[in-house]
Amino acid sequence: MQSTAFCVAAISNALELANPECASKWLTTNDMQRKYLDELHIKASKDLNAKSKGDAASGVDLSQYLKGKVTNDAAELNAWFAENDWPGMDITITPNGLGIGSIFDLLVDWQNAGKKYPVYIDQVRYEGVKMDKSASLKGYQLQGYDFPMFELATRQEGWRVFLVETDTSYTGMELTTRAVELMDLSRQPYDFRTLQFPQVDFEADVNIKWMEGMKVEGGLFSIDEAIKKVRLRLDDKGARAQSAVAMMTRSLPMGVYSIERPFFVIFWHEGLTLAPFVAISANDSWKKAA
Repeated sequence: MQSTAFCVAAISNALELANPECASKWLTTNDMQRKYLDELHIKASKDLNAKSKGDAASGVDLSQYLKGKVTNDAAELNAWFAENDWPGMDITITPNGLGIGSIFDLLVDWQNAGKKYPVYIDQVRYEGVKMDKSASLKGYQLQGYDFPMFELATRQEGWRVFLVETDTSYTGMELTTRAVELMDLSRQPYDFRTLQFPQVDFEADVNIKWMEGMKVEGGLFSIDEAIKKVRLRLDDKGARAQSAVAMMTRSLPMGVYSIERPFFVIFWHEGLTLAPFVAISANDSWKKAA
């Protein structure tokens, strides 16, 4: 299994920039586009706009973690990505074309920092983290699911990070829909004393070519090229989830639970309907000990 991630917030932010408040209808060319619009974007758009419209039910303003850029100058768009920690996007915009950039960047600090601690998985030594059970680290047994879920509280109001192992690989939109299913499962307290997990440091390209061909009714914008990159860091101090999207139009011991399988990393805030960033971290993203 390979590590991957999907950031619905960055994608839907780009779609909002291309078609503000869905003023016009998106025209689709394949089932994946229709599924994204019908099942994810309609909810993500609500999450993105809830705070700005004064929706008291949402406790988070996602706009503070998002940036956007619209330009017909490729050099300007590449420079903007580089200034925001995403060099090397290598975007080209044809004459009379238009480019859209979208960035998601969420940094959280654990409420109680863990300790660096080596973990051994399949006889390989990785740099890891050890945390003792506390009010800021809780464990749950999920109804009908084989592995426990762990909730890590952060110093950023409302934000929590959930870790739960998986034996099944998911990609793209499947990550977000599966995360929602996991978050909705009934929970019972899970008895443990200490949690150990590998540190994570990965960056990857995510294939979103299935979005190409979507266009705004009336010819205002069509997605002729779509690029997506993601990053995830997870260590003893906290976690950082990042994503860059560009769209162009052309004309252990008893009481210790050690996470040893690929695992979901779900960033969540009360009031949201979708997890804005979800990843699966496998051993290709775990930091090997020197």
